[in-house]
Amino acid sequence: MTATKAFVAGFVLLAGLVLLALSVGAQGFGWGDGGSLVLLRSPRVLAALAAGLALGIGGAAQQGVFRNPLADPGLTGVFGGALFGIAVLLGFFPEAAWQRAWCIPAAAFSGALATSALLVVLGGGGSSSRLLLAGLGLNAFTAAGTLVIASRSGESRELLTNGAYGDWLGMATLELAWLPVLLALGAAALLMTLARSLDLLSFGEDAARGFGCDVGGVRRKAVLLTALAAAAATCLVGQVAFIGLLAPHLARQLVGPRHVKVLPLSALLGAVLLLGADTLGRGLWPQAPLSAAAVTAVIGAPLFIWMARGRHE
Repeated sequence: MTATKAFVAGFVLLAGLVLLALSVGAQGFGWGDGGSLVLLRSPRVLAALAAGLALGIGGAAQQGVFRNPLADPGLTGVFGGALFGIAVLLGFFPEAAWQRAWCIPAAAFSGALATSALLVVLGGGGSSSRLLLAGLGLNAFTAAGTLVIASRSGESRELLTNGAYGDWLGMATLELAWLPVLLALGAAALLMTLARSLDLLSFGEDAARGFGCDVGGVRRKAVLLTALAAAAATCLVGQVAFIGLLAPHLARQLVGPRHVKVLPLSALLGAVLLLGADTLGRGLWPQAPLSAAAVTAVIGAPLFIWMARGRHE
């Protein structure tokens, strides 16, 4: 499939999903009198689109940095670090969290960046097993830290638990979502500028240096921007795995390995996957909807096992 056809098909599918998502809710199927339900559902749809976009392009960038198709911010612990940063803020500085709009995104970014830095140290080098083991350890550590803080902070316990299950989209309002949405779009735009450098990295560090690529600088920028994208997505939806794995994998299957095409298509497909998962979870059980994270896990886990097995063989 040509890149043009892939993007056109993706935008058409996304437009249809947006209309469907605005029509589905606990009140049944429809837009309400005078479109009243559309206004209520719009923040949730906007948050899902921005989070999915950030997850898709963040996953593609992380895979390019580590030269590993199994990398995903949800699996490598970056999401867990972002949620842990939010947990520290809510557990120890709850008043600041709600008085200043930038505090929660800043805490999420700090946690995601710290986890990303540890991932580079512990799981770098291109080895799938080493990367996944490092991610597993970081996920376990940050999850434990989040649960400890939540258990000792009664007011934030339910909020953090919902975040761990990827169930924050239902709380989305324009007041809460506007800053993370802007951060997600900004991170995606800046990651696009690294497309050529990520292509050079795919040939190996020595070859990339031979072409004049500042390997260290590219890695630092990519890690920083991926952490920002993951933090923005975490603020909007909570922890969701596999979007950052599935979207780049599908993008490469459709348009090939060049990042100038893979990055924007991964962003588009990430938005499609997350909004589709959220809409499916709400549409099938409107009175007790499944979180987007649960739906993506059902779809993504078998594919991840298949990809990991194929790579090992």
